[in-house]
Amino acid sequence: MEYHEIEELLNRYLKGETTLEEEAFLKDYFSRSGLIKEHYEMQRLFCYFVDNKNETTPPIGLTDQLDALINSESKKESRSRVKSIIAWAGSAAAVLVISFGIYQYISKPESLVQDTYKDPKIAYIETKRALLLVSNVMNRNTANLKYLAKVDESFKQMRKIGKINKIVNSAKNNQ
Repeated sequence: MEYHEIEELLNRYLKGETTLEEEAFLKDYFSRSGLIKEHYEMQRLFCYFVDNKNETTPPIGLTDQLDALINSESKKESRSRVKSIIAWAGSAAAVLVISFGIYQYISKPESLVQDTYKDPKIAYIETKRALLLVSNVMNRNTANLKYLAKVDESFKQMRKIGKINKIVNSAKNNQ
């Protein structure tokens, strides 16, 4: 066969249009030595087919088993990753809380309340005077609240009137 006929047969083979006899011819042709340079690539392809003719396909269900194994391993890996992230986050939170506590303890200001009187009797008298002043102010301002009792009494009267109104309306509706 000539070069252009082999090229045409090769093109038909690559398109899937050859017969079994033509494919056998191509296998024989490419198993020879001393081919032209352009056919080296195809020679390697056909040699691969010849060499691996006796290879078998994997058993049925192997791909499903492999997929299941891959999925279970990826789930284990993702769980492990989540657990490690949670552990790191917990550790970081603990370090922050402890650091904040130490900072608060170290930077604690001195007591704001200081003794202003050395004699306890004078301190007692001054405290009593301050509490009496607060009491007088509160008594003066709560005196005005006695008028609120009258307002509250008015609201109680309004509630009674509202109850009477409901009874009258229900009597009208029943008639």
